[in-house]
Amino acid sequence: MLAFAFLATSPQPVAAQSETAALPETPPSATVAPSSTADHSRFAELEGPFKDAREVNEACLSCHNTGPEQLHGTIHFTWTAPQEAGAEAAKQLGMLHVANGFLLSTPSNIEACTSCHIAGTRSDDPAMLDASSDPVAPVDCLSCHEPTGQWTVANFHENGAACTMCHDDRLKGDTPEIEDLALAARSVGPSTRASCGSCHFDADGGPGVKHGDLNADLIEPDATLDVHMAAAPDGAGFTCSTCHTTQDHAVAGSRYTGGPGKSPDRPALAGAAASCQSCHSATPHEALASGPRLDRHIDAVACETCHIPAIARGETKTRVLWDWSSVGELDRRRQPFVDTEKDGTVTYSSEKGHFAHASAFEPTLIWSDGRLNVHRPGDVLPWGSAEEDEDLSDEAREGEAEAIADAFADAPWISAYDGAPGAEHSRVAPVKVMHSVVPIDAESRALAAALFAGRGRDALWNDFRWEDAVETGMDAAGVDFSGDVAFARVRQMIPVNHMIAPADQALDCNACHARDGRLADLPGGFVPGRDGFELLDKAGLLLLAATLAAVLLHLILRLGFGLFYKGNRHG
Repeated sequence: MLAFAFLATSPQPVAAQSETAALPETPPSATVAPSSTADHSRFAELEGPFKDAREVNEACLSCHNTGPEQLHGTIHFTWTAPQEAGAEAAKQLGMLHVANGFLLSTPSNIEACTSCHIAGTRSDDPAMLDASSDPVAPVDCLSCHEPTGQWTVANFHENGAACTMCHDDRLKGDTPEIEDLALAARSVGPSTRASCGSCHFDADGGPGVKHGDLNADLIEPDATLDVHMAAAPDGAGFTCSTCHTTQDHAVAGSRYTGGPGKSPDRPALAGAAASCQSCHSATPHEALASGPRLDRHIDAVACETCHIPAIARGETKTRVLWDWSSVGELDRRRQPFVDTEKDGTVTYSSEKGHFAHASAFEPTLIWSDGRLNVHRPGDVLPWGSAEEDEDLSDEAREGEAEAIADAFADAPWISAYDGAPGAEHSRVAPVKVMHSVVPIDAESRALAAALFAGRGRDALWNDFRWEDAVETGMDAAGVDFSGDVAFARVRQMIPVNHMIAPADQALDCNACHARDGRLADLPGGFVPGRDGFELLDKAGLLLLAATLAAVLLHLILRLGFGLFYKGNRHG
């Protein structure tokens, strides 16, 4: 009986979520991009020649005459995210308003930032990003519809943005150009991974810098990197717009909208970014032997938690540390310089300070309901760790994960998701944590905005004078400044939703259901294998020990009596 008891209560072999069984089939509409009824290479209006991009756009709009009014109200144009009803204007979200630990803020560098705006113009007036302003900025059709993405890259350079706004390293060779505008115009079509990636893959300074799950590795990935975006037959052949559906030029999906538990069954074609369940159903594991057990996780765990086992799993690293406090070091000739690793990864830039990068590392798991709390230039930071005024250690600057975690253990969050165990819509979800040392007002501890590029001495990258750069930046952001600059350590959460691994690479149960597993530091909830009731566990072990001792005593006694009475006891 004891043996049967041990057998019944012992942990069963843990099955990965990769047991060979077919998942519910993905609807054909999700795998095949809708074909266009127009072949733009055959339109006489696009034969050219064109003197500039403005003439190309005029030719496009001769047919697509409602395009501008549709585009002008979208987050891609306004850089302002839709707000919940009743939200204060001062609490607006979007790149135009929030502070971050990468390039700090947009308003103070609006002229350089707008060089890559989809209006195709460079402007120092934030009103040009407002759909209600007069005159409203034009649109640049080629930004999204030239399929190779080369137009967007070339347009950045021709618009004259400071190189260091996008590049951490010195440019080598000639900058790209589009010499045949007519050829580019005739090539237009639906957006592609390359055209979307021309902005999203290299955000905030280089390949994979901001997003650990978005970089050029996704242009032609194999199925081990992303099972959805890999080409058939190994993958599903998705493009970005398969999930980020578009209606009237409004592209669905944003880190500001929706959460892992909100409308989990929203379909891919309903004008919202598709959820995993919209294709795979609310019981995605039903064909597996352990399916019912795995499907019970859906109400508490986001699909991405198990199916994105690591961040930056491809060839491109992602940035995990940015130390602005070390800006301004010069070489022996008193000139700015750049340090790189053997693979070309930049570790220091005079204009931007020290960096650390990582690849194939575990996401941080949090409780998230999709509501993102952000800070803006001028928001006052609470005190972080007592040692935040000291320089970071060499180990942290070199990217040692433990050293970075220790250095930022008490650092405030300037961007973080709400969520709690058991709360409505909350799920365990993966994020990348970005660690930054950013300028603040030394007196008020307000997050600082700074002017990076320009012709005057107040631009940071001209004379490396933080006080002048912050004074100009804070004025642009409409925030008071004491005149003195200090630096503070901050953290922010970047959502992880891409680079979905094949089923046989999904996490197994022991990855989380263990005392030292991925959920070891996640508060709340009872996780079998991680949690237990100490007194009950001890009482159970004591009872098992007593039972075993009694069985052993009985065995010894039986053997002893058997040896003592060797003869026929019934003789």
